[in-house]
Parts: sequence; structure tokens; C-alpha cells
Amino acid sequence: MQVQLHNAAELEKAGLIPGGSLYYPTIFYPPIPMYGPGDEALILDGLDFDSARRTSVYIHIPFCRSKCLYCHWMVNVDCSEEVINDYLDCLEKEITLWKKKFGVEKIQPSSMLIGGGTPTALTPKQTAKLCRILHGGFDFSQCAQIICETEPGTILGDQGLEKLRILKDNGVDRVSLGVQALDDQSLKDMGRRHSARDVMQAMGQARKVDFKSVSIDLIYGYPGCTPEKWQTTLETAVVALDVDAFQLYRLRIVPHGDKAGKVKDRFEKEPGAFPTVDEIYIMKQLGFQVAEQGGLRETSRRFFSKGPVHDSQYLQDHTDRLADVIGFGASSWSNVQGRFYLNTGESLQAYAALIHQGILPINRGKVKTEDDQQRWALTLPLKHNGVSKKQFRETTRKTVNETFPRQIANLSKYGLVVEDESFLKLTDRGIFFADEVITQFYHHDYLPFPRSCYTEGELNPFSYHSK
Repeated sequence: MQVQLHNAAELEKAGLIPGGSLYYPTIFYPPIPMYGPGDEALILDGLDFDSARRTSVYIHIPFCRSKCLYCHWMVNVDCSEEVINDYLDCLEKEITLWKKKFGVEKIQPSSMLIGGGTPTALTPKQTAKLCRILHGGFDFSQCAQIICETEPGTILGDQGLEKLRILKDNGVDRVSLGVQALDDQSLKDMGRRHSARDVMQAMGQARKVDFKSVSIDLIYGYPGCTPEKWQTTLETAVVALDVDAFQLYRLRIVPHGDKAGKVKDRFEKEPGAFPTVDEIYIMKQLGFQVAEQGGLRETSRRFFSKGPVHDSQYLQDHTDRLADVIGFGASSWSNVQGRFYLNTGESLQAYAALIHQGILPINRGKVKTEDDQQRWALTLPLKHNGVSKKQFRETTRKTVNETFPRQIANLSKYGLVVEDESFLKLTDRGIFFADEVITQFYHHDYLPFPRSCYTEGELNPFSYHSK
């Protein structure tokens, strides 16, 4: 299968792409791990919660069967039922604290993601308890979709099927399986505890329960991954698994969470064990081509689906629609009416200690500046489905072109963005290098790598702050 790599060498020479296999995804702006320590009272000062605003909700379940090579977040492995039950009690108390802070009886989400960690690491009884907590704290009458993340090994057998049925009966209509790879050696190297056979069985379990949509996550660029192996993985997902959607992640070596994963140390010690940048680009392009052949279309960056019913409404809420996001649980993040903040991700004990004192568990954050607002209103929509110039003007009271004229001109010159009267969008070339394009709009304080990592060309992201 021939692939088109969009002349990456030209863009690295121009300063768009950092050298040394460096990569940093835009998940939010400003980047979540870069918030400084923040006092809860200062961050929330003046907040007058508007329940009419579109609001998406994230629920964090920080438990897993293993700590994966690539994981940069706080997770807790093989915890006792008592520890998990205590966490669920704290989660319920946190929801109550926020309802009191917001002055509402229930929070009304437009979409919800139950993530982790591994939500299905809970027992059936704990799964039912979690669902009771959620229905006690939230009004789902206007919720377009509830998604739950799963790990294949946790939804096998009678207990696994029982957990899935409890989730379905409580409104979960889409499940996402953290598959990551489809060969046992790669799964072992990643630190996963499920096998390729488990994946096949887990898909069968999810289909038995008849969720509206079943999606999987896959990772490319890990040690031992080759374009040939990746193509086989993609084709297996499309044909043998018949997925409704998949999300394709490039391996993240640079930490983007509270706890640096083992992958960073391994890359520094054994860089030759990892695919080259050129091989990674081939794998990325294979994702587009195999997805298209299988009838899946990219509807948000790196997310491919068979149609709108299979899309992630949670993802589209906070990227395309610029909805507020409220996160609950240890290490969750939130964006509420001009406030960015994170819950403590230090440990379960640190989270519980604050909750038991009746204190909201915020330990970092900031009040959004005008500059933050402008960059946030552009970066997230542009990365995914394009910036509506009308929406940008309504959000910032400025136009896209008067706010970022040099960036737009330079990116247009290199065929990375295109615009008309209504939208600024990425071209096919821009889509391929979406994360690198988006860093062009970062404030220099939030750029993930130092200036020395980029060639001194006109697309060096630091160049916009030197004049």
C-alpha cells in the first residue's frame, strides 16, 4: 500500500516540526499539565454558575489491572474492594460539594464520559453503586450520550457481562475498549494484561449487550511496531472486529500527566527500539487509508467512525462546541466559565483527605485571561473540524484574522490551512500534522519544547513572540 507523507522534511526545515522524534498532542489549551498551583478560593472567585450553558461531564475511575508502559497518569493497580468503595464514597461527596457550590439540585450534562484508569475494573456491585451515584447527582434528561471506557480483560465471563448490562441499563450507550494492540508480544511489552484473544471475546460480550456503538483505541509507534504490523492491526480491527469506530493514538513519550510513564526512560535508554519518525508517519497515513477502505471516516482528529451515532459527543462538546467541562474524581480536569482547574492527582489519600474535610479537591488551575480565551477558542476547533469565524467572534469579540494574522498567512503559504468567509480549516496536509500546526497558536509560555528543538524557519512557533 503506497502512502503519502506530505513532505515532512520541508515542514521540519521551516520550523513547524520539532526534531528528535518529539511529539506533543493538543488535548486542551492551555496544556493541562502546565497549570501552576492555584488556590481554590482564588480560582473560583466570582463564579456564578450558569446551568443553562452546555456542559459535558467527565467521571474519573483511577483503577487498573496494571500500569502500562505509556501511562502518564495516577493509576492504582489491583486495589482491594474496600479501597475502591472508599473512593466511590468520596466521589459521591465531591459531586455533592460541587452541586452546593453551583447552587443546583442536579447537574445537567449534555454528554458524559466515564473514564480512567479502567471503569470496568470495578465489580458488578461497585458498578451498580457508581451508577446509583451518577443518577443521584445528575439529570440525564438532556444528555446526548454516555460513554464508558473499558479494558478487554475486565469484561469477560459472566461477571464481565453483568457489568456491561448494568452499564447499559443505566444509560450507557457507547463503550470504548482500550485494545491498543492486537498481537500478544506487543501487549506484553506495553504492560497490558489482556491478550489478542481476550479482545475478540470482549467484543463479543459488548455486542451481546447491544450497545448503540462499540469503539476501540489503538496505539502506534511503540517499540517493535512496524508499518506492516500496524497495517495488519488496522485491517483486523476493521474486518475481524467490525468496529463501529476507532481512535488511533501516536505513542506519547513526553509526559502529559501527573506521573511520567516508563516509556520516557525506555526511550532515553533504547531509542533504537522505537520506530523512526518516517515509519511513524507511514503508520499514521496507513490509519487514514485502512479506515477509508473499511468505511470509517475521520470525524475528529484521530477518531474514525461509520457515522454520527458512533462519534464521541463528549469529544465534540469540548472541542467543536466549546462546551464547559466538569471533571469529578482524582486527577480530573475542568473548564468552567473561564476557569481551568485540576483535581489533585498526587494520590487517592490526598484526594480523600480534602473530600473528608469538605474541601473541593482542586490543587492547580487559573482564571482564563483574554489571551487564553482567544487561543482556546481557536486551537480546539481548528484541530478537529474547523473554526467557525462567527463562533470565534461571539466568544472573543474579535475576528480570527485580526487576532492571528501572521500564523494564518504562514500556514496558508505552506498549504496547511484554508479559509473562506465562514471557516478556517486544516487542509489534508494540515490534518496530517494537526498537533504541530496547532502549536503555532500557543503562547510561548505553554509551548511544549524549547526553541532549540525547532529549526529557525518562519514556522518556528517561537517566532510569533519575537516581534
